[in-house]
Amino acid sequence: GAYLAATARLPFVAGIDRFLPPVFGSLHPRWRTPHIALWTQSLCGMIFVFLGQAGTSVRGAYDALVRIGVVTYFVPYLFVFAALIRLQREPAAADVVRLPGGKATAHAVAGIGLASTGLAIALSLLPTTDEPHPGMVIAKVLGLTGLLFALGAGVYGLGSRKRAAAP
Repeated sequence: GAYLAATARLPFVAGIDRFLPPVFGSLHPRWRTPHIALWTQSLCGMIFVFLGQAGTSVRGAYDALVRIGVVTYFVPYLFVFAALIRLQREPAAADVVRLPGGKATAHAVAGIGLASTGLAIALSLLPTTDEPHPGMVIAKVLGLTGLLFALGAGVYGLGSRKRAAAP
C-alpha cells in the first residue's frame, strides 16, 4: 500500500506544480486524498502489468516488473554519484564539510557507487536460465523502462514550457 500511495504522489505534486493539469493536484472533498492521481497511477500500473505479462507467464511478468523497478530506482543513483564527481570541481563554501581525503576519496567513492549501481542495473536485465524467451525479457524491460523515462521527460518538458509561458 505504501509503495502504491507514494508513487501516486508524483502526479499529485506534478498537478500542484502545473506540470500536469491542475485536476491532478486536487483532493477528494471527503477523504482529502489525491483521488485523481491515485486513479491515474492505478490505471498506469494496470497497463504496465498487462504489458509486462505479454508473451510470458505470471512469474515472468512479475520478474519483468521487478527488473523494471530495479532499473528505474537505480538510475537516479547514477546521477547522484556522477554529481559527486562533478561537484568536486566547485570550491566548497565555508559551511560545507567535504569527505576526508578530498577529491581522491570523493572520486573513489563515486566510482565505486557508479560501478556497483551500473552492475546492479546490468544484472537486473539478465533473464533467468529457465526463461523460454530471454531476448523478449530484455526487450520488454528496456522498452518499458524507456517508456517510463520518456513519459517523465515528456511531462516535465510540457510542464516547463507551460510554466515558462505563464505570466
